[in-house]
Amino acid sequence: MKKTPNQIGKLLKEYRKRANLTQPQLAGSSGVATSIVNDIENGIRNAGGKTLDRIAHGLNLSDEERFTFIMEGLSLSKRDFLIPDFSGYPLEVLNYLPFVFQKSGIGPKMVKKIILPTKEDKRFQIVLENGRAMAMEIRLSPVK
Repeated sequence: MKKTPNQIGKLLKEYRKRANLTQPQLAGSSGVATSIVNDIENGIRNAGGKTLDRIAHGLNLSDEERFTFIMEGLSLSKRDFLIPDFSGYPLEVLNYLPFVFQKSGIGPKMVKKIILPTKEDKRFQIVLENGRAMAMEIRLSPVK
């Protein structure tokens, strides 16, 4: 099924209503224009990763919700496949994930739960709606 801008709009509206915010209030808390919030909600425009991240922060989404929200939005974008800084996790890792998901046939709606790496457990884990799970540990090292 082809994704439409209205899918991210519905998700944004759901999160905004849950946060009990109006569009102008969300715009104020996220630092984006009210017209951008309105256009995204109504499927008029797609947003890049940085804008989606600002909106997610304005909504005070959990890391897991923010990741899902950004992934959903990036799946519609034709120009921006990067996930902005995600709570201090290495940007190289997070920018690689959309590519891994796409190549594995995993879309945002298939993800049930995301477990982000911690100091104790360095694995990035994804639990799918069908009950299957995927875990990966990516180590960054300097090129010699």
